[in-house]
Amino acid sequence: MSFSYEWARQELLEERAKLMAQLESLDSVEYENIGYRNHIADDATEAFEQTVGVALKRKVEATLEEVEQALVRLDNGTYGLCEACGARIDRARLEALPYVRYCLECQSRKEKAGARTTP
Repeated sequence: MSFSYEWARQELLEERAKLMAQLESLDSVEYENIGYRNHIADDATEAFEQTVGVALKRKVEATLEEVEQALVRLDNGTYGLCEACGARIDRARLEALPYVRYCLECQSRKEKAGARTTP
């Protein structure tokens, strides 16, 4: 069975809808002011929950941007090509992550380089 770009488009559109709904629910969360409770542990818990919420929102936003860029690549005919080396990205990789930008080899190199530069 050959790879279907229409299948990829449908998967990307569904993923975009899920991410937008998730982002909307994260935006609707109201955080309380820290430091106005009677117990420091309550404030610490609230601070932790806010930090996790902000991190999750950033991750969802970044993934949504990846999905949007994949849809652009579908429209301009570069979908499925590695952005680093130009090689075809393996079909199984695209099926697992339809918004992936790099072939497995380039992704691995990128992650290794990132690990070396991270303190």
